Amino acid sequence: MVRSLEGSEDPDPLLDGARTTTLSLMPSRDRSSAGAPAVSVLVVDDHPALRAGLKHLLDHEPGYRLLGAVSSEAELAIALSIQRPDVVILDYALTRGDGLSACFRLKQRPLPPGVVLYSAYVDDVFAVPATLAQADAIVSKNAPVDDLLTAIDAVAAGEGEVPAPDREAMEAASSRLDAEDLPILGMLFAKLRVTEIASTLGLEAREVRSRALRIIGEMQAQDRRHGHAAV
Repeated sequence: MVRSLEGSEDPDPLLDGARTTTLSLMPSRDRSSAGAPAVSVLVVDDHPALRAGLKHLLDHEPGYRLLGAVSSEAELAIALSIQRPDVVILDYALTRGDGLSACFRLKQRPLPPGVVLYSAYVDDVFAVPATLAQADAIVSKNAPVDDLLTAIDAVAAGEGEVPAPDREAMEAASSRLDAEDLPILGMLFAKLRVTEIASTLGLEAREVRSRALRIIGEMQAQDRRHGHAAV
């Protein structure tokens, strides 16, 4: 039955973890079945009704352990200093922050969580910035709840996948960048980490991270120019 929801070199808390812990997170509750470990999940969304709906879903669905539900990048950083989720459900368009940037920075952590980008719009154009941000899966907020649960399971198992951008979308992305950024773009598409890109190009990791975030920002701006005012 289809269901639906109602309702580092530079200090970077998403890279290194917050230094202070003032956020109260919900206690972990193991809802595993048949001896399989529950998938621990952290929700990041600035819409209170959607956040409440996801909390209710994951708190009552067997096989998941809800670690918390927060509304901003700052709260996400604090949560990650307390907990180590298997999967983060991350709102693409945070009011206080940037979901794509947060995703990319999360994936540079030594032991990164899986990231499911959660957006009102998912299409071939969105696949470009999501791939560059190194998301493990993308799910539309308009999709059935079972699609979200399937994505969480796949990401937790290391089998998440963002649909590959088509050739036209990749060529359009390349055409908007300076020539010096094209090698970084290609390596981001290949899912190389910042440290790997820096080593390959003989650059400082700080510079690669800055340029990568600028590239992702440009792709995000293009996505929005296509009319995707993501929520």
